[in-house]
Amino acid sequence: MNIRFRPNNKTKNMISFLVLSSILGMALASTNAILTAQTANAQFVAKIGGPDTDQVNSRIIGTLLKPGFTNQYNLTMNGKTVPIQYSVLDGSLVGILSDPSRKSLDLAVNPQANGAALEVNVPRHVIDSKNAAGKDAPFIVKVDGNRISGEPSGICVGTCPNILNSFKETYNTNTDRVLTVLVGPESRFIEIIGNHTSA
Repeated sequence: MNIRFRPNNKTKNMISFLVLSSILGMALASTNAILTAQTANAQFVAKIGGPDTDQVNSRIIGTLLKPGFTNQYNLTMNGKTVPIQYSVLDGSLVGILSDPSRKSLDLAVNPQANGAALEVNVPRHVIDSKNAAGKDAPFIVKVDGNRISGEPSGICVGTCPNILNSFKETYNTNTDRVLTVLVGPESRFIEIIGNHTSA
């Protein structure tokens, strides 16, 4: 009798995570930290989850959205190094890969017990998303293969709740777009998918 093992999505994600982690292990060693004392302190003392673990405290998002990034990851793309600036609260970034064929930027993350909040600067020459008129269009963002909401109510600063597994474009210039992504404690992969790349 033949017995065939059919891995479920969670098993596939774990296998993918282990493979990606080993590939990115050496690249992670070259990550440059650019921490200011104030933001570094906020990273260690801030907690993502409130009484309801499906929500993120607005104060934490306010801290994350302050000007400036706390870290830099050196992405290798077409034999060149492209610095990707980011900030993360209650978790860590394991590594970043570019997939020009899919026009995506793929991030491996390691959230803490209450999830994590990640702010990442996406250079337009790495990936971008445009409509037919050449204007900015929203990115598609997936967490562990599932598309997440980019509705304005997902990430806010104020009295409204911040919901895990949501994202928002929080800033943009002619050269970069900044996304803030909130993920739950079990999340491992973030895919930022556009429709344009210079590669």
